[in-house]
Amino acid sequence: MTYDDIKNHEYHTLTPAYGKDYTSKDSVEEALRSGKDFVIHVLGGRTYCSIRDFRANDALNVHYNKRTELAAFTLTEDGKI
Repeated sequence: MTYDDIKNHEYHTLTPAYGKDYTSKDSVEEALRSGKDFVIHVLGGRTYCSIRDFRANDALNVHYNKRTELAAFTLTEDGKI
């Protein structure tokens, strides 16, 4: 699965990649801003991604703290949080 498979969506559900977990929304935001990898979950599968794979106005919903909490972000026009 590639980003071409999901690029028509505006809302994305992510979890930290490689067994990583974050304990606060601030730490999730810092990881996104620094280009850390996440797993994107879509119908039909999942794949690795980072903030570079998304466009302006995309909404990123990131599960963290053992998937018990959700942080929501929307990318700005310049592709930043």
